[in-house]
Order: sequence, then structure tokens, then C-alpha cells
Amino acid sequence: MSSNHVNYGIFIVPDEAVDESIRKENILIANYKANDKEGKRNIEEALINAANEEYLNKIYVNASTKISLYEASVGLGALVTFIGLYLGIIFLTSSAVILALKELSESADNKERFNMLRKIGTDEKMLNKALFRQIAIFFIFPLLIAIIHSIFGIMFCNYILETFGDEKLLSSIIMTSIFILIIYGGYFLLTYLCSKNIIKSK
Repeated sequence: MSSNHVNYGIFIVPDEAVDESIRKENILIANYKANDKEGKRNIEEALINAANEEYLNKIYVNASTKISLYEASVGLGALVTFIGLYLGIIFLTSSAVILALKELSESADNKERFNMLRKIGTDEKMLNKALFRQIAIFFIFPLLIAIIHSIFGIMFCNYILETFGDEKLLSSIIMTSIFILIIYGGYFLLTYLCSKNIIKSK
């Protein structure tokens, strides 16, 4: 029993193929004789108490139950999720802020060029479209590199991810993509609006 999808393999041989001297451990796998959660907890407490009593009698008994494994996996998952979210948010925000500051400084430097284009009769809509494309290209290229890196990273780590269970991998990728688009897209729109105000100011 394990919280992960791990199988070390099982070899079934006839009784005469081995003797008692090479036996390492006995394993008992059983279902609960209860349907409600309280009954299962009572069975687990009785099992753990019996295991502790046998351990005091110098017979080591290890008891792993479904509820205890589930609680341990939830705790580990919460820790990994917190660390991943913390580092991910920091790196995502830092990269978006750096790109935004870079583009805002570029817009301030290009202010005179945009004014020159206005003087020769360029339409304001065309200027805004050019500014939008410039900022979009500047923001999209790092995002594309990150997406390519993530695809190959997930393919490379797919075997490790399978041990933790890959049935929720697609939903996690979708939620992460939405989260990234909200933060990254928000910084992109904010940068575009601020840059548009900069090139419009006299």
C-alpha cells in the first residue's frame, strides 16, 4: 500500500522453491470491516495499538492504513503545492515587472519618434496598433520560450510524475495556464495602457 502509483513487482513461486530461512516479512492486506469513517478509525486505532504492543514484545509490526496514507499524502501534496506556488508566483511576477519596466522606459525614449510620426500625418489608431504589436512581441517571446521549456520538461519528467498520479495532470496544466495568463496578461495590458499615455503626453 502506498500513496503513490509505485509497483516494485511481485514474483509468485511454488512453496517448495523457498524455505522459511529466507523469509523476510509477512504482509497482510485487508479491507475494513466497517462502512462509516468512525468505524474505520476505531479499527485503525485497534490495529496500531496491537502493533505497538507487539513491538514492545520485540516483534516488529508495521501497520499502514488507508486513512493514514491518505492524510500523509495530503500533507506532502500541500507542502509541495505551497512551495511550487510561492516560487512560481515570485518568478512570474518578477519577469512580468522587468518586461513592463523595460517597455515603459522604451516608450519614454520613443516619445519624440511618435510625435514626429504625428506631425507627418500618421493616424493615432495606427500608432496605437504599432505600440500594441511592439509590446505584444516583447511579452510573447519569453512566454513562448517558457511554454516550450515546460513541454519538454513535462515530457522528460513524465515517469516521475506518473508515480504521483497523472490523472489530474491535464486539469493542473489548464489551471496553471489560466493563472499565468491572468497575471502575465494583466501586466501586458497595464504596460500597453501606460505606454500609450506616455507617448500621448506633451
